[in-house]
Amino acid sequence: MPSLRHAAAAALAALALVAPATAAAQNYDDTAYFATADTLQVQLDKLWNERKGYYEGGGGGVEPMINSLMLLGHSVAAMEGHTGPSRNDERARQLALELVKGPYVTSPALGQSHAPGWTNSMNGKGFQHLVFDAEVVDGLVYAYRAREALQLPESTVTAIRNAISRTARGSFWRYPTIRLNQINWYSLMYAADATVTGDPALLKRDFAAQLNRFVREAKTNFGAGMRFHYLPHERLNHPANVDSAEYANIVLSFTRFYDQARRAGMAPLDMNKKRVVAEWIERAIAGYWTHGGYMNWDSGLGFDRWHQSKKLGLTQQALIGIASAPSLSDARWQRYAKYMLDQSLGFYTRTAERDGGIADALFFKVHAVPQGVGSARLGAARVLANAARAVDAGLGSKPSVEPPALYAFDPDIGRLAVTTPAYNTAIVAVNQKAFPYGGLDLARLFNGTQEVAANIGGTPPASFGALIRDVTGRRVLASQVARSAVDKNVTPLRLIKAPSGAGASAASAVGTSFAGAFTDLRATGTISGSNGTLRVTHQFTPRFIQTRWDVARRGTRALSADILFPSTGREATVVAVLKNGTQVRVTDQRIALDRISRFEVTSDRSGYTVTPLTRPAGAAAHLMRPARQSSAPDAGPTLAVQIARNQRFSRVAFTARITPRNG
Repeated sequence: MPSLRHAAAAALAALALVAPATAAAQNYDDTAYFATADTLQVQLDKLWNERKGYYEGGGGGVEPMINSLMLLGHSVAAMEGHTGPSRNDERARQLALELVKGPYVTSPALGQSHAPGWTNSMNGKGFQHLVFDAEVVDGLVYAYRAREALQLPESTVTAIRNAISRTARGSFWRYPTIRLNQINWYSLMYAADATVTGDPALLKRDFAAQLNRFVREAKTNFGAGMRFHYLPHERLNHPANVDSAEYANIVLSFTRFYDQARRAGMAPLDMNKKRVVAEWIERAIAGYWTHGGYMNWDSGLGFDRWHQSKKLGLTQQALIGIASAPSLSDARWQRYAKYMLDQSLGFYTRTAERDGGIADALFFKVHAVPQGVGSARLGAARVLANAARAVDAGLGSKPSVEPPALYAFDPDIGRLAVTTPAYNTAIVAVNQKAFPYGGLDLARLFNGTQEVAANIGGTPPASFGALIRDVTGRRVLASQVARSAVDKNVTPLRLIKAPSGAGASAASAVGTSFAGAFTDLRATGTISGSNGTLRVTHQFTPRFIQTRWDVARRGTRALSADILFPSTGREATVVAVLKNGTQVRVTDQRIALDRISRFEVTSDRSGYTVTPLTRPAGAAAHLMRPARQSSAPDAGPTLAVQIARNQRFSRVAFTARITPRNG
């Protein structure tokens, strides 16, 4: 064990020396990518079972995938002549043989039955799914390419070639077969077949057919603004079709194989279809990724996918593909993709170090749908493999560029994603009942390095927004309550100032993304009830967010109106900085707003400043203490600025500037 601890410390030290420490630091080069792989290899070494000859995953049906990913890392290290911990030729030889024996079956098994193919068990007595085939095949392809460096026996090489080709050429994988709209798995299999057989027929013909059909059916695969439909055959308002940051990126990883197919003779997409793909790429980078290297994550599959570490590694492959496929997008978006990939690898390794070497199966303490240790190990193996893929794709010698402030807008669901070097956030006006949070206010707020500044989700009072209550304390209206369905006649959130999308509505046609760079972005929306109307108007800049809440009361009832500013962590605090410079902890006791210059909200690892820009007569600040929620699992105290208290007011308004804290 002392040698293992020494190797871990050495790998971490190497990563600290070569990986970019800040947004302004250098690109990841091959040394930095290998340092990431080596750091994770040291942790995953503990799973190696010498007697069995493979890595033990810890249950959950992940072992064939973990072992294929580890094989991928070993293979790239061998091809590149790397000498760090991820280089292990002997293990690679054992794994390559084991993966074409144990989990490989020639008779259909349970699940997505087909033969030949792979199961999710190293003894072949498991379930089948197209992901199991594709992920195992990906590792085997790298081993095949590294066969000379690894000194693979010819018998193993032949077994790899036969297993991949027989599987890829079976009816389960051939066009027109498709699983939902997930063309990425098929493109991987066709590329693998071409690599190991030298015959590009599937890559030229079936891949072209899959890709052209996908783009041709854009109206069912996407919503307005190019948000992704996970279930294209289902109704528009199916919960899974609100969007899926993870599956959109997983499908977009077909870009890893596009240029290989073109070199093999596949006909290019026509100009219109290529434009649709380019629009989707821009929407994906601006709408699904953050400057902190994490997904701006909303999922129609809710807690069954949200913040799973094993999904991050799958989504990163879209960034690898975009960064290395020059024929599909503008060079600037390729450089943005590499930047976000590099930041994503850094995010994972920082999180893994905090969590004891391997990141937990769920990020940010989410626990509504628990995940086992196998999921965490699979997540680590996927990130390791992506660092190796980046080396093999030549990204170590490619430039990256820190993106400017970016936004993406989907007008039918009122989703506005914003990422800048200083912060990232999103508004989700319609949630289609896929997850609890949403509304006209910020759904979450992270700082520029993906630390939680305010919250990751949550509903009132563990959220931003206006909360209106009657004299008994019962909620009668709130701005942070999502609509449950898309209505083409209702645009829940409108852009009123933006480079693109200011005229977009819920009825806008599919095929154009409302996304790109911004310096001054503004949006507004309203929600009404029997007791009144709320209008929320946001201004986003690269450094701060400025929001105005307008409350109009209806009826004769006396009401209270609070504007909420959440925090995360049991030790989170809210401090009021008075106009005379004195700092006072905000508690349940009201503090007159006219005495206060600003508020400092401090969550566990970050925070933000709230600067009041208006001070309604009689307004005061106090704390609310929300219970933990499924989408706010570590909710801290919420700052409440009460702008009306048991009053029969006509109208009242409040404006504040929110400045996330970095460093």
